[in-house]
Amino acid sequence: MRANELNLSLAVPGKGPLYLQVAQAVRTAIEERRIGPGVALPGVRDLAERLGVTVNTILAALRELQAQGWVESRERVGFFVADALPSAQKPLSGSRSAPGGAGFEIPAHLSPISSTANVMMDFSEGMADARLAPAQALGRAYQRALKLKGPELLGSADVKGHRRLREALCTHLRVQRDIEAGPDQLLVLSSAAMAITVVTQAFLGPQGGVVALENPGNPNVWESIKQAAKAELRPLAVDAEGADPADLETLLAAGGPPLRLLVLSPQCQYPTGAPLSEPRRRRFLELARQHRFPILELDPEYDYLMAGASPHRPLVADDPGQVIYVGDLSRILAPGLRAAYLVAPEALSDLLAKARRHLDWQGDPVQEWALSELILDGEVQRQLFRVRKAAAERREALEDALHHAMAGRVEVQPGAMALWLTGSGPLEPPGAFSVWIRGCQSRGLKLRLGKHFDLMQRDLAATRMEFTAFTPEELQVAVAMMV
Repeated sequence: MRANELNLSLAVPGKGPLYLQVAQAVRTAIEERRIGPGVALPGVRDLAERLGVTVNTILAALRELQAQGWVESRERVGFFVADALPSAQKPLSGSRSAPGGAGFEIPAHLSPISSTANVMMDFSEGMADARLAPAQALGRAYQRALKLKGPELLGSADVKGHRRLREALCTHLRVQRDIEAGPDQLLVLSSAAMAITVVTQAFLGPQGGVVALENPGNPNVWESIKQAAKAELRPLAVDAEGADPADLETLLAAGGPPLRLLVLSPQCQYPTGAPLSEPRRRRFLELARQHRFPILELDPEYDYLMAGASPHRPLVADDPGQVIYVGDLSRILAPGLRAAYLVAPEALSDLLAKARRHLDWQGDPVQEWALSELILDGEVQRQLFRVRKAAAERREALEDALHHAMAGRVEVQPGAMALWLTGSGPLEPPGAFSVWIRGCQSRGLKLRLGKHFDLMQRDLAATRMEFTAFTPEELQVAVAMMV
C-alpha cells in the first residue's frame, strides 16, 4: 500500500536547513499516525512536487529519516515507514542533546560536524581533484616500497619522516620554489593543521601568548592554534596588497604581552587570494628580526598560482632564519593522501620533532617512501603539469560563467585554488549577500557565509568559492543553480 493521498506541507516560516524541514514534515505525519508502519511513502518526485522542493532535497530528508529509524529504503521499490518506529523522540541532526545517551555533560563549546546530507557540491574547502591523482603510479610505488623495504618501513621510523622523502623534498623545493634547505631542516607531517599545532605548542606552550594573523583569514588555522595553546589572536587587516604591517606595528608599540608568533599566507592570502606586496614582505621581515618573533608561513596553494603571475619567492627563501615554512603535498595529489611538510632552522627542527612525537610517534613510512618514488621518478612534476592545466581551465570556466550569470551582482577576485566573491549592486549589503548564500546552500551548493572568514564574526558580503575539485562543466552547472 502506498500513501498517495498523504497531505504534507512545510512550516511557514521554516527554520533550519530545507531538507530538515522536509524531514520534519514527513516525521510529523508518521507520529500523528496519518501514515502507518510498513506503508510506502509517495514517490520521490511526487513528494518534491507536493512540497515545491528539489528531488535532491527530498532524498536528503529521507536519508536523514532513515538514519533516525523512521523510514527504510527498499531497492527499486522506494521508501517505507519503518515497521518498528523509534521508541524515543530522537531529535533530527543539529540538536544539542547528548549523542548516544552520554552519561555526562557535553561541553557547550563543542560544535557538531556539519551535515553533508544535502550537499551536492562542496566549494568551501580547497582540494585536489582525486580524479586527476596518479593512482597507478602511486600503486606501483607502494608495491616497490613493500617489496624492497617492507620490514624496515613497517617497523619504527624517524620522527622527522623518512629521510629519502626529506631529501627528495629538498630537491623539489629548490627547483620549484627557490628554497634552499637540508633534509635535517624538514619534518614530514600528516597535515598542515598538524604543522600549525606543533609550532603553536612549541612557541606558546602552556602559558599561551599573542598570535597575530590575517583577517579575513582561515578559521581552520585559528581553531588549530586555539586548540593547541591558550592563544590570544590579534587580527591584521587585509587589502589588495595582502596583510597590513601597520596593524602589526600598532600591536607591537602598544606594549602588553609579547608577540609569540605571526602567521601569514603571503603567496596567496586565504581567503582573498591577494599576494603580499614586496614592500610589505620586507617590512614584516624587518619587524620579525627587530622584535625577534618567528613567522609561520603557510603556503598550501603555491603549485596552483596562475601562470604569468610572477609569484614572489616564499618568505623563507629570503630569510630562512626567521621563517617556518609549511607546504602541503595533498593539494596536488589527492585529499586522501595526508602529507604535508615543515621547513625550519635545523636547531629548531630537532625541537619541533620532539614536540611532534607527543602528537604522533611517527608518520607513515610506507607512504613516505612511495611519495619519494613519485618525486624521484618525475611523477610529481608530471602531476604538477596536469593540475595546473586543469586549474587554469576550471578557473576560466568559472569566471566566465559568473560573468554571464552574476554580472552586476558579484565581483570576482581570482586566486590560486578559489575565487573571492564580493557582493555588488543588489548583493552589496551583507544581509542580502547572506540570503543569496543560504539560497545556494538550499540547492545543495556548499558556500560559507562571509562572517565565517572574519575573526570577529562580522557579516561580510563575501565568500570564497573553491574550484580545483570540479570540472568546467560541473562548475558551470553550479553557477546556473546560483541564479
